Amino acid sequence: MSLQRVFEKLLYWDVYLSAIIHGHESLMLTVMLFLPALIFSPTTIAAPIFFITYQYGYAYSIRYVISIVLSLVLTTFFKKHFKRPRPKPRPQLSLKPMYFRNKETNYSLPSGDCAQAATFLFYFLNAYGNRDIVVILIAILMTLNVMLGRVYFCCHYFSDCHLGFGIGVTSAFLINFLLQ
Repeated sequence: MSLQRVFEKLLYWDVYLSAIIHGHESLMLTVMLFLPALIFSPTTIAAPIFFITYQYGYAYSIRYVISIVLSLVLTTFFKKHFKRPRPKPRPQLSLKPMYFRNKETNYSLPSGDCAQAATFLFYFLNAYGNRDIVVILIAILMTLNVMLGRVYFCCHYFSDCHLGFGIGVTSAFLINFLLQ
């Protein structure tokens, strides 16, 4: 099987599995995933920055901000390169007052919000260490909820979130390694 055929199969399953989530309507999921789907958007990114600064100081937060900028540059570059359109929103979603999908006007691949969530997770876990497994699991669960929320609200496909996560971790690791 050729590499192109493998890629086509992966793309098919990505769209198929994402469509299952896109078509699902649940009040519980909407309430549970609304805040995680928005917490790392460009308009609310200041909250995680303030959290890192408050908890770990200015020197650590400067590395975090540089990682954010690098991941934003990388996601913007890849969005312009791949030009993957966003999923079509389900009709019942656009009727809700808290619908934010219509504000998403750029391309889908990769997810910038997932990149920011991964960057935050990297810096949080790097500073926090392995002191309390419950806090670590909550941080990981929050990141997974960001990814699921972006798919649930028809902003991305699963692969968009995975590539965004990879960009976020890579940029955080690179900046942390270079500036340490």
